Amino acid sequence: MASRKTRSVARTQTAVQMVPTQPLDVIHGIRLEVTGSELAVRLEQRIRWHRDRNDALIGQMKKLAEVERDAANELANTIGRYESPRLVLEKRVREHQERASFLAFLRDHIVRDATYRLDSIDLRMTEILPDRSW
Repeated sequence: MASRKTRSVARTQTAVQMVPTQPLDVIHGIRLEVTGSELAVRLEQRIRWHRDRNDALIGQMKKLAEVERDAANELANTIGRYESPRLVLEKRVREHQERASFLAFLRDHIVRDATYRLDSIDLRMTEILPDRSW
């Protein structure tokens, strides 16, 4: 008959052997591996988009300036006060310029032969992932 201590040790050894082991390469969350070259291409696309939006907004501001010149006094008299939407457009132009500059900085400092492991924050920062909740 086995002693209590022997039975306790036997049960402990059996319990340890039955614990499933996890693989060592478990990755928590989503992390994408992207080459520097591909990342630079995607950044270039986003830079181009911001610059195109910037140009379009400047075109809208020019058209708006013409309309305002012709109608500002009439609008002010009709509605009592007229605030130009130009300020909103100017803010959006600045935002697109700043984003394009930031993305260009990233693009210019990418090591093209390296592989980058990007998480959702990185993907949003580089505008690969839209900045919206799903």
